[in-house]
Amino acid sequence: MSRSHFFKHLSYTLVHHHRPSYLSPPLSAYKFPHRWKKPSSSSLFSKSPISSSSSVTASPSTTTTSESSAYLSVLIRCPKHVADSLSEALLCFGASSTSMDEDDDFDGSNEVCIDSIFPEFEDVDMCLSQAANSIGLKETPPYEVNLGDQYEWVRKTQESFHPVEVTEGLWIVPEWISPPDVQATNIILNPGLAFGTGEHPTTKLCLLLLKKLIKGEELFLDYGTGSGVLAIAALKFGAALSVGFDIDPQAIMSARHNATLNSIGPETMELHLVPGKTCSSLDGREDEMVKEQSYYGTGVISGTEKYDVVIANILLNPLLDLADHIVSYAKPWAVVGISGIISEQCSRIIDRYSMLLEDISVSEMDGWACVSGRKKI
Repeated sequence: MSRSHFFKHLSYTLVHHHRPSYLSPPLSAYKFPHRWKKPSSSSLFSKSPISSSSSVTASPSTTTTSESSAYLSVLIRCPKHVADSLSEALLCFGASSTSMDEDDDFDGSNEVCIDSIFPEFEDVDMCLSQAANSIGLKETPPYEVNLGDQYEWVRKTQESFHPVEVTEGLWIVPEWISPPDVQATNIILNPGLAFGTGEHPTTKLCLLLLKKLIKGEELFLDYGTGSGVLAIAALKFGAALSVGFDIDPQAIMSARHNATLNSIGPETMELHLVPGKTCSSLDGREDEMVKEQSYYGTGVISGTEKYDVVIANILLNPLLDLADHIVSYAKPWAVVGISGIISEQCSRIIDRYSMLLEDISVSEMDGWACVSGRKKI
């Protein structure tokens, strides 16, 4: 996989994702996903509570959607066995997000639909052709395009997103809803801004790992922060400092907004916009987010062997590709958590990280997994 591809995040006016986001040395970009339930009718995504039978992947490559009130909703029909790889390829060639409903069976034809969102003026035909070719398909799958209103989509998202109880005493609560349990640890989020609402199994697994690990005064690194949910949670559990990386200015704004909602300031939650290029750089387009870097007062992050806990909730290929870089931030014997992978991919992660970590363990939820271990001394 090219290093011009990054993190778990997505444009705040479109979707939260499903799997998660990443960084590479020299902090260039990868992508990352998240899951939603596909609406039964309508070309718009509905950010309703995630189900195990549907998935959404979002790319960090779109930073222009906030300037337009419309987007393209593209419905693609393809064989099930190529659906995952095609979804990831679409993100590299211009899609802002993708989603699948695994319950689609087309009368037992072994095909599924991929719902994808593209910027309004994207050349969808070219993107699909390049994506199909990149994974070895001889023909571009059939598809249809509809024009959608992103503001209506955001409104529907807010109507359908409800508080999530991750575990007893830990809630993720939308900004516009009062916490169901005011005595609980409540993480207040605006889920319309970036990836990470607590609904997806990988986010839940990471939150449960954090809750177990944070005892007080730890330094925590969220490698691909998205909405900032993990960084915020670490502080609420007792960490002394949370640091989040992302290459998307919208994600940085989202995480900062969510930190403010939780009365957390920059002295305890540092957010760093790192330079890099998104998947769109594959066709030579420069990533505009680097130009905005100085606005956020951030730069390339140093601090290897600094953190007590490091979590990267991203995708399989960047997790494999960036293993040394991810683990380098952890102190010797510190815990590193790796997620954003399905259970079947655990063996590959364990094979790669066993060179760097020991005491490796695996937790699973709804077909998704989190691998964790301690950095070898």
